[in-house]
Amino acid sequence: MNSSLIAALVFLLIFLLLVVITQLIHIWGGVPADKSRKFLHVAGGALTLFFPAYLHSHWYVLGLCMAAFMFLCFTYYRKLLSSVHEITRSSVGSIIFPLPVYICFLVAEKTGDNMLLFYLPVSLLTISDTMAELGGRKWGHRSIMFFNKQKTVAGSSCFAISALVLSIIFIVFVFKIDVQTSWLLIAAVTIVSTVAELFSLRGYDNLTVPLSTLLVLYLLT
Repeated sequence: MNSSLIAALVFLLIFLLLVVITQLIHIWGGVPADKSRKFLHVAGGALTLFFPAYLHSHWYVLGLCMAAFMFLCFTYYRKLLSSVHEITRSSVGSIIFPLPVYICFLVAEKTGDNMLLFYLPVSLLTISDTMAELGGRKWGHRSIMFFNKQKTVAGSSCFAISALVLSIIFIVFVFKIDVQTSWLLIAAVTIVSTVAELFSLRGYDNLTVPLSTLLVLYLLT
């Protein structure tokens, strides 16, 4: 059997296991859905970062992302999977999460396997978006709020700091882009992704953050 196909099946099983764990910590552990869904967000995002090492064609990633997307859509509209969908605010973030993962992988593959175009956008989606939410919850009430308290200076600041750190790690240390280009990239990615996160409501930052980062990297590399 094709090694990529085997890897894709393994990834699918791991994703389903993460869903089960998320539901268990919500129901049996008493963890609120706002927090349990973030576990799946981070764990699922971390899982996708292994895609380039084991999946050698975007078609396998398309299959995985479509399966995840349809599963999340089905459970959302049938009011299942309370650990992910039953949150206090209106959000489609959990549903659209697989879409930018596939788009970033496809563009990275079609531009000569430039996997910076995959790793950095998906890392910002996974980590920086989470830092924004955590920072907003912890310090948001002490800072300026926007859009009916959906966004805060504290949350956006946490996003910007983590985006800056991740950009430096990937651009300078992992992909070793030359110094003159790297600092332009780092500044552009940090600013554009932070603005995208600030102005995206109802979970659409799961789409705008990685795609705006992808666009910056595509244009400047």
